[in-house]
Amino acid sequence: MKLIIKRCLLSIIPLLGLQAAPTLAADNSSSVSFSDQSLSYEDNFQSGRYEIAVGGGALFSPIGTPKNRPKLNYALGLAQFGLMLTSPPEDGFFRGNFEFAPEVFAASIYEGPGKYIAGGTIWLRYNFIPHHSRLIPFLQIGGGFVVTDIDHRYDGQDFNFNLAAATGLRFFVCPHSTVNLEYRFQHISNANLGNRNLGINAHGPILSVSYLF
Repeated sequence: MKLIIKRCLLSIIPLLGLQAAPTLAADNSSSVSFSDQSLSYEDNFQSGRYEIAVGGGALFSPIGTPKNRPKLNYALGLAQFGLMLTSPPEDGFFRGNFEFAPEVFAASIYEGPGKYIAGGTIWLRYNFIPHHSRLIPFLQIGGGFVVTDIDHRYDGQDFNFNLAAATGLRFFVCPHSTVNLEYRFQHISNANLGNRNLGINAHGPILSVSYLF
C-alpha cells in the first residue's frame, strides 16, 4: 500500500509542474516511476478485476427544439461498480476489453417540471486499451429504471425506464486510479405503460474518479 501511494505521488507531482522531494527521488531501491510500470495499468483490465467509481455532472433537455417537450435540466450524482468480463488481447487496432458496470444515480431537477430523478442503469462498456498509454477511451450502452416526480403530462407515471449511451476518456493518475470524463445521453420514458409517454431526452457531461483493483 505504501508503494502504491508513493507511485501515485510521483506521477501526480509532475502534472502539477512540481518536482518530487529529494528524499523520494533518492529512494532508488523501492520507488518505481509510472513510466517504468507502463504495463502495470493494463493488469486492471484483466478478466475478473474490479472497479469502483463515483462522480457527477449535469444533463440538459430537450435536445434541439422538439415541439411539446419540456425544458428539463438536472444535476446528477452516481456510484458505480465494475467487473471486467474479458481480458485485452495481445494486439489489435481496437485492442480492449468488455466491462459490466451497474450504476445507481440520483438527480435534482433545477429547471423544469419536477424535483427529482433517481434510478439504476446496467452498463456494458468497451475500454480501448492501447499499449503504453495512460489515456483509455471507452464506449458504453445501458438500460435500467427510473423513479421521478416529473409532471405526468410528459412521462405518464412515477415509474419509468431509461436507455443510455456514453463515450468518454479515462486518464490514469497512478497505476490503479483514473479520472474519467464522459458525454452521456439518457432517454426516460414508461414504455407505453402509462396513459402518456412523451418521454425525456437529455445529454451532458459526467466527471468521475475510479479505483481499479
